[in-house]
This record gives sequence, structure tokens and C-alpha cells, in this order.
Amino acid sequence: MPINGRRFGPRALLGAAALVYLGATTPYLSSFPLVGQDEPWIAAAPIKLATEGVLGNDLFAGYYGMDRHHLQHMPVFPVLEAGVFKLLGVGVWQMRTLSVAFGLALLLATYLVGAQIGGEGIGALAALLLVTLRLTAGDAETGILLLDRARINRYDIAVPVFGLFAVWTFLRARRPRGLLLAGGLAGLASLTHLYGALWWPFLWLLAAVGGEPAEYRRAVTSVSAGFLLAWLPWLAYVVPLWSDYLGQLKPIGARFSFLSPRFYSENLLYGDGPLSLTWGVRTLESLPAAHIGAWATVAALTAAAVAVPLAIRRHELSAPAAATLLFALWLQPLVFAALLSVKTVNYMIAVWPPLVLALAWTGTWIWHRSRPAVQFALAIVLMLTIAEGVDRIGHVVQAAGEVMPYDFYTSEIAGCIPPAARVVGFQHYFLGLRQYEYRSWLLVVDMARPGWYGEPLTFAEALRRVNPSVLLVDRYFTAFLESNQTSDRPYYADVAGLRQFMTERDADLTCAIKDRSYGTMLVYRLRG
Repeated sequence: MPINGRRFGPRALLGAAALVYLGATTPYLSSFPLVGQDEPWIAAAPIKLATEGVLGNDLFAGYYGMDRHHLQHMPVFPVLEAGVFKLLGVGVWQMRTLSVAFGLALLLATYLVGAQIGGEGIGALAALLLVTLRLTAGDAETGILLLDRARINRYDIAVPVFGLFAVWTFLRARRPRGLLLAGGLAGLASLTHLYGALWWPFLWLLAAVGGEPAEYRRAVTSVSAGFLLAWLPWLAYVVPLWSDYLGQLKPIGARFSFLSPRFYSENLLYGDGPLSLTWGVRTLESLPAAHIGAWATVAALTAAAVAVPLAIRRHELSAPAAATLLFALWLQPLVFAALLSVKTVNYMIAVWPPLVLALAWTGTWIWHRSRPAVQFALAIVLMLTIAEGVDRIGHVVQAAGEVMPYDFYTSEIAGCIPPAARVVGFQHYFLGLRQYEYRSWLLVVDMARPGWYGEPLTFAEALRRVNPSVLLVDRYFTAFLESNQTSDRPYYADVAGLRQFMTERDADLTCAIKDRSYGTMLVYRLRG
């Protein structure tokens, strides 16, 4: 459906999409959604950088120097978030503000690239779909990927922002410094998450379809120089710490086996999460008929798989537009599916905006070649999709107002902890308990896993090494303990080691804090 005309022009529609976005992402940001395990984990290093000038993560103090130099996450997002904390202070809404800002930038970047490959109408339609197209069931969320990912503190949302702005800059570049900047932006995408490096060879592809061999060499040289220049500071920081860098990555090393062909085939066929074949089949089998946005997406992507090659064959697309749509529909999803064995919905935001551009282009392409009856049907589907998304946004915003505030819950926990305590708990609660020496249960787990630590330790020995005075057992750790009570369970040794340690230290259950949102928290004080 084309979006043109002076009265309801593309830029007005972009502004409307931005208003919907802000109305859906800013209310109750300090309490909804519930603070998850990744958010404080990602925020810990920026907090220390903002308050102490050290990029370190105290949640994992003693694990390959992580409290002195946090190398487990790529640097761009933590450094920017440290600036947010320095400016606005430390808290839940401050922690999530950077994601909200990147989400708004993603709307603009999608619009600009859409305008480049097919006109402002396609860019505006893509922006509208980003804030209304409900793709997933959502549960306590809207199911609209951009809105849900923008409300949580994760770096994934920044990757396509840098990538799309790299494409926009590249296609506008007339001089080497513009190409250099495009390569630098692609470098920032990869320095936000490593899979963002895929934008670098995509710029090569754009260069290959854009001109003569001499122009191609010049473009690739400039882009590559910009990419490498972006990486130089991080390499200068990491290389002297290479031993600790490899150590900090050991917990995720088991996810990758790049030299095995089976690694890629199993990821494509059976990968845990979005963009694997079995995941797609299960999703379609369980997809409710009334889920309009998801079915519209399936239909549009199927149509795009036919329409894009047909338009290329008929010479209806410019070379950059054709390359961008092929990248969106095939190259990026296939590489994403093949390289990542663990694929969560959080990661999907990295590949979703280019796919939405493909959806917008396909809808417009079909509209211009259809009879009025088909155009009417397309308009109805678009309106129903928008209505479904807006209705879901209203429902979630209303539900968000009923969630127990994170600060109140963690203040109740703090009331049970003596001053100067060293606390071990899941990282969910670190942001509200950072006044203590707070360590993650995952630090103990990482120390106790064979091959993950410099010396072999049992779970009890790892706890002795961490030496806590307070243990926090929340609903997640309770479920872990209950599911590993017998010797035939995979983590029975961890449970037995915890019991041994708690007996040695005369663990005393001090508080049992019950909360309708976060569940029950058991607070144990330890002797010594």
C-alpha cells in the first residue's frame, strides 16, 4: 500500500510511528517488564565505569580478572551506558533509557534506508510496521519486537542501528571519507555484538554491484579501513589481556564449533530458538488463526521470496535495492541461523528491521500491480494488523501499571541483609543491592564447571572461594534445587555441594519475602 500525498505524507507517518513508539516504551519503564537476569549483568560494568572509572564487573569478581576488566561483552554499548549512568544516575529506568533511544534511532534508520531503496513511502510503511506488527505471542509483552526489545537493557537493539546507518551512509557517499565512515559504522555494529560484523561484507556486496572494478576496489579499501579503525582501540585493550579474555569466554565457548560442518547443519535444522527449521515448523503448527500480524508476516515473506527475484529479472530494482532486499531475505537470516546455536527472541531484533523493509517493499510492489479488489484486501489486512498491535500495546501498558516496583522489592530484601555483607544471589537483584559486595550464583557455577576455571573446584569449594555471608535463593534457584534432588539428575553434585557449604556455615533462614511479581525470596545468613 503506497504512502504518498501531501496531507498524509511519509514524514507525517514517520512522526506518528515515533509517537506510538514513545507511548509504548516510556510508561512504567522502571517497573515493567520485570528486571531479568541479563539486564543487571549488562549494566554492572557500565555502573562501575561510571562510578569508579573501571570497566569491570563485580558480579564475577575473581573470575579471570572480570572485576578489573570486563571482556565478556563487546564495548560500545557498555561505554555508552556508562555515559547514561554518569548523566542520569543509576536505576532501572536509567538502565533502559539507552535501549529506548536506540529503538527510536532504529525507526529513523529504517525509514532512511527504505527511502533509499524504494522511496519515502516504503520507509514510512516499514517504520509503521515496526511499531504495530505483532509477530510473537508476547505473553506479558506486546509481541511487537521493536517495542518489547526497546524496554529491556540489551545491546542487540543497537546492532541494526549502526548497520542500517552504515548502509545509508555508504549509498550517499561520494568521497572516500564517506565510505570510511560507513565502514566505521559497520565496525561499531560488530563492536556492539560480534554478529554485527556481517554488515561489513554486505557493504562489499553493495560496492560490487555499484560500479566499475576500480570503484569497487576503492570502496572496499575505504570501508575496510573504517571498519578496522573502529576496532583498533578495542584490540589495543584486549590483546594485552588475551589470557583473561579467553578465560572469560569459556562459559559460552561450548556454543560454537566452527570447524565442524555438523555445527552449521544442526543450527539450521534444530537450533534452539528463532530461525531454525524445526522452530519454524513448531511455530506455524501452534500459531493461532487469530494472530493476524504473524500470519500476515508469513504471507508477505513468502510473497517477497517470489517478488524480489522477479523484480530483479525485470530490471525493476536498482542494484543497491536488490542487494539490500536479498541481504534482508536470505543472507542475513541464513548466516544468523547457521552460526548461532542459541537463538533467543532478543537476538531477532538484529535481523528484523531489514526484513520489515522487505515486507514494506513487497506490499508496495504488489499494490502497484494489483486490481482494486486486491488493493482493498491489502488495505484491510494492514488496518487489522495495526489494530491488533495498538490493542496489544494498550493492554500491556495497562498491565504494566500493576507490577510491583523493582526498587520496593529489593529494598525489602536489603532490610534482611546486614551492612558490609558479601551476598551471593542471581544477578536480577544486583541493581537494587549494589551497596553490598554482590556476587552472582553464575560466578560459583562458572568456577565449578570442569574446564571453565583455572583450577578444578567443586561447588562447595567454589562457594568457599567466593566466601559469602548471605545467600539469596529466589524462585529460579529454588526450581533448580528442586529439579536436581536425586543423584541421577545432571546437577545433583551442585545441590549436594550447596548443602555441604550451608551446613558448614550454619546457614540460618532469616527472611522469606513474598511478592506477587518476583516470587518468593529466601534470605540465608551464614556464620563466619
